[in-house]
Amino acid sequence: MFGRKVDNSDKTLTVNLNRCPQSHRCPSVSVCPVGALSQVGNAAPVVDLDKCIKCGKCVNFCPMRALSFK
Repeated sequence: MFGRKVDNSDKTLTVNLNRCPQSHRCPSVSVCPVGALSQVGNAAPVVDLDKCIKCGKCVNFCPMRALSFK
């Protein structure tokens, strides 16, 4: 729902490799406000859990729904 903040504090950001096409630059890397996502070449993005603030911007931005909180 729009306008409702979801609490992800007890969850971990994960990358579903089966949903990530790994054929282009990940668009979600650029929306992370703290640089917690990185990518080498066209590989799936890697999450730095020490940097991640669990804001969910990358999850909402991923067109393939490859990023999620579990």
